[in-house]
Amino acid sequence: MKKDIKPYRVLIVEDHPGDFALAEDFLFEQILNPVIVQAVSFKQASELLLTTDTPFDVILLDLSLPDKNGNELITSMLKLASSCPIIILTGYTDVDFSVKSIGQGILDYLLKDELNPSLLYKSIIYSIEIKKHILELKESDHKVTKAIIKAQEDERQEISSE
Repeated sequence: MKKDIKPYRVLIVEDHPGDFALAEDFLFEQILNPVIVQAVSFKQASELLLTTDTPFDVILLDLSLPDKNGNELITSMLKLASSCPIIILTGYTDVDFSVKSIGQGILDYLLKDELNPSLLYKSIIYSIEIKKHILELKESDHKVTKAIIKAQEDERQEISSE
């Protein structure tokens, strides 16, 4: 099998050494030279995200960390890394929670027990592309909004000068 040659920068936020090693192995099976950084807590992840010079391409996030978990963790990570795609890797099988997470801005919700190299790789590629398009749409929307506001201001000035 041909490996992807792009040097993806991946932040894996995972406190369990076995789960981290498995995700790392899966990444190396699909990607030639991934740059993988581990954070074992929310605090460590936030420090990495705030201080790194090179942004991450994707974040793989466990839902159960020593210092934060569940919805609180998701909300905090989405605020902290708003321009980076986040994929949840968890053993938590609650479908309603997974749907809610996606609705909040998480790009994928993968169960650790069902994970394999191909699934993880596809999720990463899709999530990166989806996030890129979301950011482009937001930028376009921002430009359109600015143009509308300027046009309205110009119209008001024209009306008031008559």
